[in-house]
Amino acid sequence: MGEKRIILILVIILLLIMGKLFRGDIFEPTMQSDTIEDSAIEVEKTEQEIKQETKQETKQEETVKKEDSAEIAHKEEYMELYPDMYVKSSAKIPLAAIDTNVLNYRKYIFKYPMSDIQSDKKVAYLTFDDGPSENTRKVLEILKKYDIKATFFMIAGSVTPDRYDLIKEMIDQGHVVGIHTYSHNYKKIYASVKDYLDDFYLAYTRMYEVTGVQPIVFRFPGGSYNKYMKGIRKQVMAEMERRGFTYYDWQVSAEDSIGKPTRASITRNVLKDLKRYRKPIILLHDSSVNKATVQSLEIIIQTIKEEGYTFDTVDKR
Repeated sequence: MGEKRIILILVIILLLIMGKLFRGDIFEPTMQSDTIEDSAIEVEKTEQEIKQETKQETKQEETVKKEDSAEIAHKEEYMELYPDMYVKSSAKIPLAAIDTNVLNYRKYIFKYPMSDIQSDKKVAYLTFDDGPSENTRKVLEILKKYDIKATFFMIAGSVTPDRYDLIKEMIDQGHVVGIHTYSHNYKKIYASVKDYLDDFYLAYTRMYEVTGVQPIVFRFPGGSYNKYMKGIRKQVMAEMERRGFTYYDWQVSAEDSIGKPTRASITRNVLKDLKRYRKPIILLHDSSVNKATVQSLEIIIQTIKEEGYTFDTVDKR
């Protein structure tokens, strides 16, 4: 009898234990609760980090957008200047309708005529910077004597009313009149893209009014790679190209505006580099200080002719 009671008691205790097990009361929940709380804190922390990173990324994006907007606004500012200073296109086909490869080919053909591409003929391009002056008329007389066409890049600020007839004579004789600058003040014109356009516009309007011909070719004072232009070179070149103008540097320099040039030094400088090119663009000057250039011009022309070259203007190159 006693054994049965003991067994009954043990069964009841076992049932109670099993009941507690099923209810989960047998173990303390402290560790599980801590783990859950820790996990919640970690999740909350991760969400905060994500929000913080998102905010930082948003700020960075906004900063980049502001910088881009500022850059675009700056570009648009000078792009909107002088809406009348564009070269009129003579293309008969809408450019937007032309395949890119065809368009590039057309640009190439326009710049280098087919007759020149197919031919190995030697052509020299005489160019004169810094005129007009009293020496310009003497240069024109020599060119007329040899039936040579040349290109004159003018300082428009020097194109005063008393020289209008001289400019007209250039046009009538078939020479090309291009723009060099209005002021020839390097520090001023290369201070910014806007400053360059301001100077160019003065020169452009003066030359257009005087000649009645839209000037489409130009030369950067000091050339396109002068040190003053370093910080704005790409922007200026892109803007001038966008407006339809074409600039020309040179391969052969007479060095006639540096130091104390003489007839001998000018002639030597031109002829020593001439043979390196089949189509050299030759830099000369016709300002008031370039008397030696005028004095050496005939021998230069004669020697170039003897070397088998003909002459033409840069827009035909």
